[in-house]
Amino acid sequence: MALSRTKAFGALAIGAAAVLALVTPLASTATASPETWSPVRATAASPATDGVEIRAVNLRTPFDCGQVWNANTRTNHNPQLSVDFQRSGALGKNVRSSAGGTVETVRDLGNTSYGKYIVVRHAEGWKTLYAHLRSFNVSVGQSVNTGTIIGKVGSTGGSTGPHLHYEQKLNNVVQRAVLNHVSIRYFGNTTITSSTGC
Repeated sequence: MALSRTKAFGALAIGAAAVLALVTPLASTATASPETWSPVRATAASPATDGVEIRAVNLRTPFDCGQVWNANTRTNHNPQLSVDFQRSGALGKNVRSSAGGTVETVRDLGNTSYGKYIVVRHAEGWKTLYAHLRSFNVSVGQSVNTGTIIGKVGSTGGSTGPHLHYEQKLNNVVQRAVLNHVSIRYFGNTTITSSTGC
């Protein structure tokens, strides 16, 4: 009886080892390192955009349909993953909500930091921030749709010229910006044509 138990346990041990050997490679390939994990699912790579990605919340370019903007990112930006949208004649251009949601913040910090800025809360923990605005078109608690005009491009706060400082946050942590499923280049410049409201 002792011999048959030993054989049975030996067979179980060999079987468990075989299953573990099969499962271990699958587990190691399915687990992403902290550096590469993202709530974004990459679907293709493109030298022009540094990757095309899909998010559950499709955040759109915050400008009028057909406008061309330069999306600038740099290592010394604060916060580092924010985007500065620039173009000639930027002052007074419409700033539109990147997605539907609720206006969470409408604030004026005067001549410091963001100056006049707005935060919109979207689904699934996402928020967008729009700073250095010239004026506001919304108030706290207001519901907005994708493309709702929320303000005008300005140069308030610590700005040195008219542009839109823009951030995408997940659970209050700034993320690499993805607009209409296209990644903004980090670090450098991306020319982007708005398709919001087209």
